[in-house]
Amino acid sequence: MKKSIDIALKDMTQSFRSLFAIMFMFVIPILMTGMFSLMFGGSGDDEEGFVLPRTTVVLVNLDEGSFPGVLSQAAQNPAFEGYSSIGDMLTMALSSKDLDGLMQVSLMSSESDAKKAIDNQEAGVAVILPKNLTESFMAPEGSVAVEVYQDPTLTIGPQIVKGIISQILDNFSASKITLAVTLEQMENHGQSLDETQIQAVVAQYLATIQPENQTQESENVNPFLEIRAPVTDKKTASQSISIIAMMMAGMSIFYVFLTGASGTQTILKEEEEGTLLRLFTTPTPTATILRGKFLSVTLTILIQISVLLLFGNLVFKIQWGDLLSVALLSIAITLASSAFGIFLVSFMKSTRQAGMMIGGLVTIMGMAGMMPIFTLGMPNPPAFISAVSHLVPQGWAVEGLQITMTGGGLPEIWLNILVLIAWAIGLFGIGVFRVQNRYR
Repeated sequence: MKKSIDIALKDMTQSFRSLFAIMFMFVIPILMTGMFSLMFGGSGDDEEGFVLPRTTVVLVNLDEGSFPGVLSQAAQNPAFEGYSSIGDMLTMALSSKDLDGLMQVSLMSSESDAKKAIDNQEAGVAVILPKNLTESFMAPEGSVAVEVYQDPTLTIGPQIVKGIISQILDNFSASKITLAVTLEQMENHGQSLDETQIQAVVAQYLATIQPENQTQESENVNPFLEIRAPVTDKKTASQSISIIAMMMAGMSIFYVFLTGASGTQTILKEEEEGTLLRLFTTPTPTATILRGKFLSVTLTILIQISVLLLFGNLVFKIQWGDLLSVALLSIAITLASSAFGIFLVSFMKSTRQAGMMIGGLVTIMGMAGMMPIFTLGMPNPPAFISAVSHLVPQGWAVEGLQITMTGGGLPEIWLNILVLIAWAIGLFGIGVFRVQNRYR
């Protein structure tokens, strides 16, 4: 066993002295992941994100109307308490503390001064509420428009302001439609409504559309404006990390199997140079020599995958999952990839033939195993994608890492580990049998 370890250490020393080997084992998979990180923005740090710019808003409330007393009485709803008009409601909504991080609102009394502030780039958006705003919405007929005057260089801020205004006014617009339908039906039956009854119809409708999450403690939230924090479930969270994390996982596995195939080429290289045959003439048994060659590949791959996973965690902030689960899965991947190299080289006659075979076969198998990565985010990816990836050991390895990254543990990846070990046993058995028969 000592001689096998000595042979393995010698081969590993030669591998890690090779700039070409270092490039393919570490540099290229890291660079590939880095490029995708730049393309999709960020290193995977959950604390980093897109911050909306704060918009400066000037508001001119010219609304002279007022809510009739019957509005709150008929609705038996405190939704209108504290508001005297729609203009007042919009003013309070835009000035809400809940929106303080998005906009800074200041009041002006003159429409011309507000527009001048925009033209002089002293503010980003001007909102002008017309005189007949409340009156128009409380009447069956008539229309009105709220003017939003903006800096043409801004996009997001003005859209947020317009969205808030639209959300509130749409409720009142719907009440006008309800009122119009009610009046039409009453007229068809030869009846009519007086002003108080009209206001009661509007009030009853507005009472039914008050958001369910509105509470008396929410002093800064308008009764017709819902402000909700984004809700993300486990699946959404996993998709947010998948672009960078899964690409790192895919690149690591792809190049780990490439290392397994390339590492065993040293047997063919030494055979062509005559050093392997001279080694066989020594008292060291052939099985010991071959065991040392295979051990060097296995240890090299174990170091490679450990470094890549650690680098991904430290630099790209990738959380690979439960340490024990990832460790056992990494060992299974190492065994499968080294056995794959032994199997592959047992069919090769020369390094030239091996180079062409490895370049083509490893690439095809690697791409097949990574197919699920390229369908991330698709609502209904084709079923054959998963089936094809499971035809190769790389697919089981990629799936295993994906499961651990989304919170899965040993109960969820035991099948992946067993399948990879089964691949390793099958490939290793065939490869060793053929190699030993060649050098007997």
